[in-house]
Amino acid sequence: MTTSPSDPQKNSPFAYVINNERLTLSLAIMNISVLRLHEENIPELLEQLAKSIKKDGYVKHPIMVDEKSLVVLDGMHRVAALKKLGCRRIPVCLVDYESPAVKVCSWYRTIKGAKPLELILAQAEQARSTLQQTKELENTIGVSPIVAAIKTQDKAFLIKAFFKNLEEAYNIVKLIELRLKTVDFEVKYETESDALRKLQQCEVDAVLCTPKLTKSAIVETALSGRLFTYKATRHVFPARALNLNVPLNLLKDTKRPLNEVNAELRSMLQKRHLKRLPAGSIFKSKRYEEELYVFEE
Repeated sequence: MTTSPSDPQKNSPFAYVINNERLTLSLAIMNISVLRLHEENIPELLEQLAKSIKKDGYVKHPIMVDEKSLVVLDGMHRVAALKKLGCRRIPVCLVDYESPAVKVCSWYRTIKGAKPLELILAQAEQARSTLQQTKELENTIGVSPIVAAIKTQDKAFLIKAFFKNLEEAYNIVKLIELRLKTVDFEVKYETESDALRKLQQCEVDAVLCTPKLTKSAIVETALSGRLFTYKATRHVFPARALNLNVPLNLLKDTKRPLNEVNAELRSMLQKRHLKRLPAGSIFKSKRYEEELYVFEE
């Protein structure tokens, strides 16, 4: 399925506007300095991404940003990678974060290792917390004093600790994760459903279920200058724009005003074919939950 390019108003600050039925996607190049982050980066991933972008010579996809608060919702590592490469600007996709079409989900931690399961529980208790066995996990994680939960094949445990806010709760999650890695457990990040499916199918030994966050908590934390630990939030959008392929030299040149830079990006994008793909499509070996708008060369 294909769409025709949008025609932004002549004086629009955006380079390109995609009017999806559920959420408007406004594409533009912005100054990195005005954006607010809400999560830490994973150093290894940042290094890999910076090398990849430098090799390509362009940024493939825009980051997702709340149009009102300018909080980065998705793309923290791309922001840091571009700054590392000397870029002062970045391609963004501005969205209405207050829209119910934008969902806030979590990244669960899957745990796998050859050591006894009791060691997983021991590491959690040594991370300034205590455990309470339970049959019900839903709607309890993140409620004081419940930090998170550990679910095994046949048992579930609530992780209890004192915390002032959800940032502190996630710091305890991070500590548990780091302790597990030091005793040779493999920890990976999965969506809630994928993590629990893998546990049910015995592909992993346990799942660390993380606190659920709200949009207001995410924005408040970002605007205050504080950060959640890495892999705290997973935002799901009804649609996403891909394959802008913005050259790095366009992002390093700060002498030209933004309206000129966005006019150049608009010209570049309008010359390309915009292809619309349904949710669940695979693009360049990655499966996306959202509908995709792909700018084809």
